[in-house]
Amino acid sequence: MSSRNLFVAATIACMTGALFGYSVGFIGGILVLPSFLHHFHLDLLPAQDVASAQSKIVSSWLAGCVIGVPLSVPVCSKYGRKLCIIFSASLYIVGALMQLLDVHNLLSVFQLGRLLNGIGTGAGTLVSPLYIAETSPADQRGALMSGYQVAIQIFALVGFWGAFTCNSIFDTTSNLQWQVPVLIQLLPGAILFFGSLLVLPESPRWLISEGNTEAASKALAWLRMSDENSNEISAEIARIQKTVDANTRLSTSGQQKSFFQQILSPPLRKRMLVGAGIMIFQNLVGLNALNYFSPIIFMSAGFISVSASLFLTGVFGLVKVITALLFMFVFIRVRGNRFWLLFGSALMGVCMFVLAFCIEQMPTPDPDQASTLNAHGVISVLMVYIFAFAFGVSLGPISWNVCAEIFPSHINTKACAVTTCIQWLSQILIASVTPPLIAFIGWGTYVVYGTCCVLAFFWCALFVPETRGVAIGPDMDRAFGDSPKDDTIPEVAEIEDVDETTSLIAKRRRRSSVAHVV
Repeated sequence: MSSRNLFVAATIACMTGALFGYSVGFIGGILVLPSFLHHFHLDLLPAQDVASAQSKIVSSWLAGCVIGVPLSVPVCSKYGRKLCIIFSASLYIVGALMQLLDVHNLLSVFQLGRLLNGIGTGAGTLVSPLYIAETSPADQRGALMSGYQVAIQIFALVGFWGAFTCNSIFDTTSNLQWQVPVLIQLLPGAILFFGSLLVLPESPRWLISEGNTEAASKALAWLRMSDENSNEISAEIARIQKTVDANTRLSTSGQQKSFFQQILSPPLRKRMLVGAGIMIFQNLVGLNALNYFSPIIFMSAGFISVSASLFLTGVFGLVKVITALLFMFVFIRVRGNRFWLLFGSALMGVCMFVLAFCIEQMPTPDPDQASTLNAHGVISVLMVYIFAFAFGVSLGPISWNVCAEIFPSHINTKACAVTTCIQWLSQILIASVTPPLIAFIGWGTYVVYGTCCVLAFFWCALFVPETRGVAIGPDMDRAFGDSPKDDTIPEVAEIEDVDETTSLIAKRRRRSSVAHVV
């Protein structure tokens, strides 16, 4: 079976990562543009008030992301994955347009646009990994879900260089200097909206859970580029159907527990521990510290000029993009998730400790000299780049992949909402504590993050099982050591008598067709 349509669907779904990446990449650049400061009268305020206004703009987007995750849960569960992706794109586009509105130069309108923008992004971070995990075969799931991280890094790079370029080509008195980077937000938003509306099929797993087997067969046949009456499609539909039937029996038997009772039960508690922990460590290892402060690190390393520091920061973004692509097409096919998590955590820890040592040893830069390069400075730059590589082959993509695939289907949406909220809350925490850490302990900040990398290594070694190539359902249950007799996990039963179940699916399909004709 050809994978072309599956790749198209995954690419469209991954555009929610583009919303994420571009929003992070461009905002830091426009907040310091003279035209932006003048348009919103920030250039007339004291420096402390300007910093406060800039912080509110950033935090409004992060708050929106946190709100967007639980807000999208009922949409995703009741109305489907496709409609939730359209919901995400719509809010993002409306938020981007609001940021361009000129309502008496009110910054509050811009902030409200950022809030809506963030809600759309947060919704996308929940639904897209779910959609890709549910539509992908086990042997292709990891690579396709890694496309989400690729989209984040590519559009973060576009956002950074877009703001940098507009600063160079537009006059400081022209509003186009800040409006063009804001306008570019509409590009990934429009691709996601129209791609989802016109091309993307609904998740077959969700359709079957809603009792629409015929539509599920058509959607799966399109994704696999196969005849919906073929044995392959019927067998896959049968496997999904058996899982859904088990969920239905559990629900109607009166044994269904509340979500929190289930997720805190011994079989699922380990999965939530894995999902929550991997999202927390994704932020604790310190990538955001390098994202926010890499220009300062490069200047401390001896690259005194602003242009040289910004250029090296752009290369930092390019390294992240190349690594994400290499992981998607090469590394994930070489070794399993556990190997890359352990390798990446160890290498990131080494980079952070070496970076701390080098920064502590570096002399204070002399602003009167164009360059004060030294060995410690060059090593510091290399450590930043190697850290970006290590993150890009480990916690960066694998965190999203694991959380989207490890939970049973009957609680998958809510469980992923919990882990995604934890991810955003951890990101807010790190963004808040990094500046004071830099201010008070300086190079010791990187010792703190290096220690977190060590903790991440041992945590992954102790708790995270191998999930690469493991099918969602009974195989994933066995990966976590769940007993088939445990009634809290309805997917543990082996798929037996597939021919009989396939025949039943075919009969249901024929009856549905006859009813439709009548």
